[in-house]
Amino acid sequence: MPELAYYLMLLAALVAGATALGCSRAPTFDRRTIFCLAFGLGLWAVGMGNAIANSDAEQNLISTYVYFVSYGLPLLYAAVATRDEPTTTSRRLVDGGLLLLLVTLCYLGVRDLQDDHGFLRGEYEPWVALAFDAENVLLLLAFLVRSLAAMDEREYRSFRVVTIFLGIYALTAAVHNHIDQFTELAVFGAIGDTLPTLTFTLLICLLHSNRRPGAFELNHHIWARRLAASFAPGVLLAAIFAFSVGIRGSQGVLGQIMLALAMLTYVIRVVQTQFWFAATRDRLAEALAAVERVSLLDELTGIPNRRAFESALGERLRESMRDHRPISALMIDVDRFKIFNDSRGHLDGDVALKAVARLLAGTLRRPADFIARYGGEEFVVLLPNTAEEGAQVVARRMNRSVYEAALAFDLGIDQRVTVSIGIATTDELGGAELIKRADVALYCAKAGGRNGHAAAADEWPIASFP
Repeated sequence: MPELAYYLMLLAALVAGATALGCSRAPTFDRRTIFCLAFGLGLWAVGMGNAIANSDAEQNLISTYVYFVSYGLPLLYAAVATRDEPTTTSRRLVDGGLLLLLVTLCYLGVRDLQDDHGFLRGEYEPWVALAFDAENVLLLLAFLVRSLAAMDEREYRSFRVVTIFLGIYALTAAVHNHIDQFTELAVFGAIGDTLPTLTFTLLICLLHSNRRPGAFELNHHIWARRLAASFAPGVLLAAIFAFSVGIRGSQGVLGQIMLALAMLTYVIRVVQTQFWFAATRDRLAEALAAVERVSLLDELTGIPNRRAFESALGERLRESMRDHRPISALMIDVDRFKIFNDSRGHLDGDVALKAVARLLAGTLRRPADFIARYGGEEFVVLLPNTAEEGAQVVARRMNRSVYEAALAFDLGIDQRVTVSIGIATTDELGGAELIKRADVALYCAKAGGRNGHAAAADEWPIASFP
């Protein structure tokens, strides 16, 4: 009757593989993970079919063990292929080539364990069983980490199902492979032969019961995410070395070529990943720089905002003190802007502010000169390496530029929009004191009739325009 148990195992594996293949298209599962599960079960079924075809012999063909080992390779790929890695066509080809090379290495590694008829020698069966146990435990640990590192419901659901299956399969496979070493009672052998069938049946039930979406709460296992992202290269490299252990001189040039090709393919895979990470890092840096630039610009006028000004002020003051050169600040206010908003509306007020910002910025001649919107209808300008006389020239140019633009304002000076400017110059004051003095000078300019500029040391405006 042992053949009946083998037929049941084969049937259960085929049904489980077909179920997994169907579920790989379901939106509630991660397609790659469940497809790799179906592929692995297909290889397992081929191995079992091979074992049934040669059940008359006391030993199994070496190819049967290769199929059983190979069932774990698609699952290993699913465990190490994280979402942080590229999924391009070239990457799939490299991964597929690496899996084929691993299967070839596995066959070459165990070929010396066969007798003249291609069957596994009896003295090696316990060691092969231990190798199966090691493979099952490795797969279980890898999927357990990936389930803890899941970032969405589909990923969590898929890895959880496979983790449960692998945990039970590792236990039942160990019982099935080792029970003959501890007892010769037929009843225990029958139990050992039945357990894999029950495991595949449980997998079918798990797949069906998880087809419907459910609640998912993102876990906070940061260590698991970092471990999942870092163990992929190491696991694949370990697999290459593990399969190449059995390659001896008897394999000749073929074994050396296959090992070299596997290592080369692995290197190509690592290079692809590193190249993708480098490109992603550059794109992220560009995106962060763009966000930083946007965060330092005033949304309305398009010129730097107050945050950008405060950063520039500290930098310019440090340069001024280091070089012992003066720096001037201009505090600029649009005259009677509250009245403008009340009479014309805020939409026209925004248009006027944008126009004034453009006109003021257009008067600056040097790259080091800095203008920003300070708040509301106020603007501020920094003029490095500029004494008070030079700052007055710039202020006069700004007054003239805004006045001559003739932005209509019925209640403004000469029925147009104008600005008042306060000037402060220093080579030793702090930023707050410099701006305070420029603000005081601005009030002096307004007290003198607006549409003019005044220096911090002056009681009345130096000049007004026209």
